[in-house]
Amino acid sequence: MHLRYKQLPKVTPLFVGFFIGFVIFLLGGVYALSLIGSILFVLFLPGFSILQVAVSASSREFDFVEKLILSPIIGISFTSLIALYLSLLNIPINQLTVIVSTLSVSIPLLAYSWKQGGLKKTSFKLSTPLSAYFILLLLMVISIILILIPLPTNGLLFPMGDDPATSTFAATLIAEQGKIPQSWAPYYPEQTAFTFPPGYPSVIAFLYLLDPLEIMPVLVALFSGFFAIIHGAIFVLTRRVFNDYRIALCSAAFSALLSVGFYQMINTGRFPALVGIALTLNLLLFSYLYSITGKRKLLLVAGVTLASLFMVYSVAFVTAALFVILFFLFSLIFFKNRKKSLLGVAAITSIGLVFSLPWVFTIVSRLTVQVPPREYEALLSWFSKYSIQNEMGFANNLFMYYGYWLLLFGIIGSLIILIRKRRCSFLLAWFLSIVLLMVNEVVKIQFPGWFYLQAGSFLNPTLSLPLSVLAGIGFVKVYDFIKNHFQNSSRKFIKNKTRLVLTAILFLFTFSLGTIIVLQNPEISRDFSFLQVNRFSTADYNAMMWISNNTPKEVVIFNDHWVGTAGTWIPVVSHRRILMPLLSISEVGWTDKMFTREDESVIIASDPNSKEALDILQKYQTSYIYLSDKYSGQVEEIRKSYNVSLFLQSSHYELAFNEENAWIIRVIY
Repeated sequence: MHLRYKQLPKVTPLFVGFFIGFVIFLLGGVYALSLIGSILFVLFLPGFSILQVAVSASSREFDFVEKLILSPIIGISFTSLIALYLSLLNIPINQLTVIVSTLSVSIPLLAYSWKQGGLKKTSFKLSTPLSAYFILLLLMVISIILILIPLPTNGLLFPMGDDPATSTFAATLIAEQGKIPQSWAPYYPEQTAFTFPPGYPSVIAFLYLLDPLEIMPVLVALFSGFFAIIHGAIFVLTRRVFNDYRIALCSAAFSALLSVGFYQMINTGRFPALVGIALTLNLLLFSYLYSITGKRKLLLVAGVTLASLFMVYSVAFVTAALFVILFFLFSLIFFKNRKKSLLGVAAITSIGLVFSLPWVFTIVSRLTVQVPPREYEALLSWFSKYSIQNEMGFANNLFMYYGYWLLLFGIIGSLIILIRKRRCSFLLAWFLSIVLLMVNEVVKIQFPGWFYLQAGSFLNPTLSLPLSVLAGIGFVKVYDFIKNHFQNSSRKFIKNKTRLVLTAILFLFTFSLGTIIVLQNPEISRDFSFLQVNRFSTADYNAMMWISNNTPKEVVIFNDHWVGTAGTWIPVVSHRRILMPLLSISEVGWTDKMFTREDESVIIASDPNSKEALDILQKYQTSYIYLSDKYSGQVEEIRKSYNVSLFLQSSHYELAFNEENAWIIRVIY
């Protein structure tokens, strides 16, 4: 039996699902397929149910692929808030409550949708040409492959930064304690307050509880591929705002292939920030759709999304809140229905604050703590070193991570879009919300996360998304101009193959630009090599498993630094206490302890056999010292002061484990 062309749309969802599953299996094996099953239950099912009720059957209803993209992002909002309120109600977060909470929300909503006729009318029909969805799928698969490129030959996709280790450790505590913890004890008894945003860790904890045999760090590494869905969200948002699938597809292509910030954040493990970006795109979409349709159910979805943003990433919450205020303010100016605009801004911001209020109180209470002078100076130093002024050139870091075409076509798109009021107000609000955060480099208002805002690693991806949309608009307009210009051309090839010619020219110049950057900047190859070593190695993982299997639970391990080294992953993998916890864990007041221990670490490294070094180790009741050659550039100077041979030449130390770059040294008093 032959499959006819008209039957293709009906089987496309099955084909897409099989193709994605096959690619994921090739990249991650059985673990990856297990992760997909967990994501479908924890994120997709509740997200799909909420979307079904919020957007009833109409001409503007999302098609199957769009629901497939949006539902898990909505599910992240649901999971973040469910974890918060389960903790407040003292209901344990475990496998049973994860399943019950998901079904207790999904089943009634699906039943309501069925009764209202929305679910009955749901079909696999596609509102966009099949070829466009195929290209979108291809872009997302390419994005996942690009995400995995920094994976070293002997290592795992765990960046050495503080964010991935802190997030994974927070997820571990949620899974172990069955709630959002009040502190970091028992691993860090000095830290009496847990103020790390629990939204993303809650998602990881929920996924882990569904399959506890999964290893938590591996789960985080596999989940990094999930962020390719951001390109799909760009596609849906752009298509709904501009009603042009070509612009949407080009915007997604620019986002997937030319966006600097997206892959930069993947490489540094800024996973909460990436979840914040995905949620922000949903908030933008539902805010815009409300301004078009006036459906109040969309306000509830947008408000809940805003609330979850505060749980996931406070910086994204600030950006999103600014967008909502600016967008509906422009609506008051440009449009006649002012009552709807006032209702929109009031409802979304109110719902966002009310639903996240318990966590808002937690953060606000911490802001009343006076920052020690030494810490304040350290933050200002960080603020200056990684400011947007110093990092704008980071777009040249790797040959595949540059975005000059974004800026070029973004300028063209912005000039074109200025004549369309509603769409202009949407993009203007989006850009201004980001620009206002850039201005904070001068103003320096100290709201939660204020010192992160000026870092190029955070602003680049945030700014690249609206630039991707404008670049898509500009590219399509240039294409239409050239096509019309050559409509009467005598050159038959150019006339008939305009799309092919324009695409070839675009990628030829893009490839040429990348080649020139690589050849003229030898630092790029060094940066790529740095990404290869700036990863948690297999030897480190084996060493930490040795700690887990061969040391008592109460053991204390001296690690070499509080950020940028493999030792920061010990609590996550080995469930043992280390002396220098991560910067993000410590929050306000960390510096006096951490700088002191950093100074002590230098003493131990320079003369481990001295009485002063041994007294330091005995003061903390240290049983083992953990050393690894895997560390990030930010700790390179202090880390090079360590010499393993000095430890092994002394009678006070004994080699307990060694594999390639990882050493575990037993302390003998």
